[in-house]
Amino acid sequence: MKNIRFLLVIIMTGMAVFLSSCATQTEESSREIHENILAAHVKIVHKDTLEKTESGLYYTVLRQGSGAATTDSSMVFVKETIRDLNYNLQGSTEEDVARQLGMFSYQDAYIPLFWYMGQYSIMMGLEEMLQQMREGEARRIWLPYWLSAYAEGGTSENSVTMVYDLELVKVVDDIVRYEIDTLEAFRDKYYPGLDSLENGFYKMTLIPGTGDSLEHATTVSAYYIGKFLNGHVFDTNVADTALKYSIYSSSNSYSELKVTLPDKEEEGDDTETTEEGSVVEGFSKCMLNMRYGEIAICFFNSDYGYTYEGSTATSTGSYLGGGIPAYMPLFFWIYVPLEE
Repeated sequence: MKNIRFLLVIIMTGMAVFLSSCATQTEESSREIHENILAAHVKIVHKDTLEKTESGLYYTVLRQGSGAATTDSSMVFVKETIRDLNYNLQGSTEEDVARQLGMFSYQDAYIPLFWYMGQYSIMMGLEEMLQQMREGEARRIWLPYWLSAYAEGGTSENSVTMVYDLELVKVVDDIVRYEIDTLEAFRDKYYPGLDSLENGFYKMTLIPGTGDSLEHATTVSAYYIGKFLNGHVFDTNVADTALKYSIYSSSNSYSELKVTLPDKEEEGDDTETTEEGSVVEGFSKCMLNMRYGEIAICFFNSDYGYTYEGSTATSTGSYLGGGIPAYMPLFFWIYVPLEE
């Protein structure tokens, strides 16, 4: 009986080793198959003209860059277009690509993506490329599936090789300085001479109000138009504006927004709850510098907006962006009607 048990232990141990070996070989075989397919594609389609890295990706430089180089901790703005290995378009940040695919939407901003380097938030192969690039450079990258993970040993985003067009638009090492410079350039172009009320916060009255000043801890009605500094309208409760910018939705009421302004002790919170949602700090701060009947504009850095988190939203069609990116300065047009 003991001999039988001993034999069973040996057999089971052997089976476990065999199955483990098979699993490893299957994984290696799968990777080898993909490597061979990609190598054959490069040889036949591209006549072996592409550069190859030790990690196994291929690339070609579409346009040389002469701007700033990246570091391991840079924040970068990039444009991205994705194709499969048959070069069918899958997604992009580019408006012309969306139009080509018949998926253009006025709700999408078509702006560069904002990525953090060194934070395991970029696919390994793409970050490898960014580490070699300078501002203004564009590369086409043949990315094997195992390099679409965000960290070594992590889950791959793709199951097959995909082709990425990646353009490094801007390298940012000081995001605070970048936002201030962006706001000042916007101010100088559209509102020259306007002083900030606080660091990174600007307000200008377009039509003076004839009523009382708005007070803390009161609920006030408002109409608004929210924009990025490039003019993209991301939200509004003004029906005519929604129609003008082709973002009108019959499911929206386009009625006055009820905003509960914060107590003095609460001022400075990131957001304040309202009956119909929430407004960022800069919105309520702007209103607290207004009178009933006033129309004003305010623009401010992300400390008064969605900070380093941004505001996620489902993008449409093939668009790779969506929502409000992290560290995004915002612009608001606000009208506070007279009290009835």
